[in-house]
Amino acid sequence: MNFLACDGSWTVNADGAAACTGTLHTYTSEEMRSLLGSDLTWDQVAELRGEVLGLFCIAFGFLALKRLIK
Repeated sequence: MNFLACDGSWTVNADGAAACTGTLHTYTSEEMRSLLGSDLTWDQVAELRGEVLGLFCIAFGFLALKRLIK
């Protein structure tokens, strides 16, 4: 998979097309991995999954309580 990056800023034309005000660069997934640092360990994945699930439960609980109060 390739990724497209802009060293300027992204803008949207009147016709809805995205445009780069700087220079476009393409990166492969291996290059992105090396730019972003090391891969996640399985322990980090499990921790993030738990945090996302907790956030989802909090948001769902808030919406359920909001509906019950009405």
